[in-house]
Amino acid sequence: MQPKLPFHFDMETADPDDSMTLAILATHPKVYLASVSVHPGGTDQVGFVRHILQILDREDVRIGAGTPKSSASRVSAFHREWVGSFEHSEADDTAANVMAETLRQFPGCTLLTGAALTNPYALFETGIFFDRWFCQGGFAGDNIVPKEYRLEKFDGKNTCATFNLNGNPLAAEALFSIPISERRMISKNVCHGAIFTKADAELLIPFRNHNKGLDLFLDAIELKEKALHDTVAALLAIDPSKALWKEVIPYRKRGEWGCMDAKEYPEQPSSLITMYIPDLTDLWMVIKP
Repeated sequence: MQPKLPFHFDMETADPDDSMTLAILATHPKVYLASVSVHPGGTDQVGFVRHILQILDREDVRIGAGTPKSSASRVSAFHREWVGSFEHSEADDTAANVMAETLRQFPGCTLLTGAALTNPYALFETGIFFDRWFCQGGFAGDNIVPKEYRLEKFDGKNTCATFNLNGNPLAAEALFSIPISERRMISKNVCHGAIFTKADAELLIPFRNHNKGLDLFLDAIELKEKALHDTVAALLAIDPSKALWKEVIPYRKRGEWGCMDAKEYPEQPSSLITMYIPDLTDLWMVIKP
């Protein structure tokens, strides 16, 4: 039996797919979810994440938090409809400290980011960082993606605004500039085509009784079909072979993000970015326990 892949997941709670991804990661047979950090990290967010982990019998997962600028509620009505009421809670430590402790325990840990990169940047400022990072965000335009792989809505674009990277663009630029062994971006032009439907759910229903996380994930799908950006990123972190990738140098220009072909800039640290997912159903089946 292969050892489980240790993961740290940096997430937010504005959109349902982060929390649905948390349910998958916490119980996936190929993953050991060591820790989670929440952006920005309000007590309602931490309480919600702790509630999810309690439902899944994963109270051992340490939770870190950033520094919220206000006490505004950041957990949507969808989340409460999905898992019911929960108590506010304090984090176990700061996001940076929790990530640092995870790296001490699991030096080869995978970082999965589904939020603005404020928390990972706080870790970087301490002088350490992950050596394997999957980032939900970025954009691969016409100069990177062949015509036959492009979504119609993005055809003709080389750059595009992306939510997570623009949440803290200076942090993103800094983290893309450091040399690490494996940095992969799950791009907007791929994620926006990854709609998980109730028909897709039918393929996984036979396995739901064998895995609490899958069961909770499917409960959410019954409430709302949507593009699962962070889930796509998580599944590709588990099995990168499910996508076609291109080696690139990401850049920001007038509030939008694009990529340059890394072959033209061999002196710069590069990243891999998704160009296309050949078989979306095959990717969803990576969820299967």
